[in-house]
Amino acid sequence: MGTEGVFHSVVGPVGPSNPRNSEAAIFALRDGSLLLGWSEFYAGSGADDAPARLVGRVSHDGGQTWGDKYTLVENDGRCNVMEVNFLRLRSGALALFYCQTNTSDTDCRIMMRTSTDEGRTFGPSKLLSPPGKYVGLTNGRSIRLASGRILLEAYEGGDSYCCLSDDDGATWRDGGRVKPEGGPCYEPACIELRDGRVLMLMRTGLGGQFASISRDGGETWTKPVPTALTGSTSPVALSRLPTTGHLLAVWNHDAGRQVSRNPLTAAISRDEGQTWERFRNLEDDPADRFAYPAITWVGGRALVTYFNYTGGLSLHLLSLPISWFYR
Repeated sequence: MGTEGVFHSVVGPVGPSNPRNSEAAIFALRDGSLLLGWSEFYAGSGADDAPARLVGRVSHDGGQTWGDKYTLVENDGRCNVMEVNFLRLRSGALALFYCQTNTSDTDCRIMMRTSTDEGRTFGPSKLLSPPGKYVGLTNGRSIRLASGRILLEAYEGGDSYCCLSDDDGATWRDGGRVKPEGGPCYEPACIELRDGRVLMLMRTGLGGQFASISRDGGETWTKPVPTALTGSTSPVALSRLPTTGHLLAVWNHDAGRQVSRNPLTAAISRDEGQTWERFRNLEDDPADRFAYPAITWVGGRALVTYFNYTGGLSLHLLSLPISWFYR
């Protein structure tokens, strides 16, 4: 453990034939072990359209150590597969949502696979978005509402929205789209509020994260408004602290800085996203950058994955106690 009970590890270091490990998610399995999935770039420069597959590792000690790497989904796109998202289905199966990238800017598709053996193998893919469009996901998303509806956060053409399923993932449709008046938005993150509304935070180039509210489970959204989560164009991770019930956001709080995606910052909301406080940096090395956080809660600790840039794009894991966010 580091100071303040913080544990840090590089769970996906880069190598000569592996220039990038990025966009991860962690999921707690039924036996208490953890499944870590991410995008492993195995050729080229590690650009967003370079060859990549989805790989995984399993931990049996809360994320302190990890087993051998294995393939979750081999590259079935013309470019790559990216953006790991996990969700438990009511059937007991584990759903994996991801992007199949076929061109750099015109063809990206949302895919779904399921596993009946706790993530050791995944079945055939199902297409959730129209072919011939560039529809994106972000890692560490997908939520189930109290109603049972599944929301999978997506974006296309500068709009943010959610793919909706009311039958445990058997069929899907698109919810209503939303975009700030000042410009496009991307890579939304959603969470259900205590009163049943859904909060969406979205990446913009307008100075930071914008917020919108749905009162009908993602069918329609209010006009987006700016938040105190200021920064450049990069995505946010959104979660709820399990003991206090407060909201937690992790994002790049880099507004006004010459170098984007530094620092990587956490903030808490005690009023369901109306205001934010307790800003603390998880990473702020001036010689580096950090991006694409995702949060999983295990045993009263936040497991935060993200990747850095200096020396190649390696995948990092920070394990922090709940108390860290309030200091």
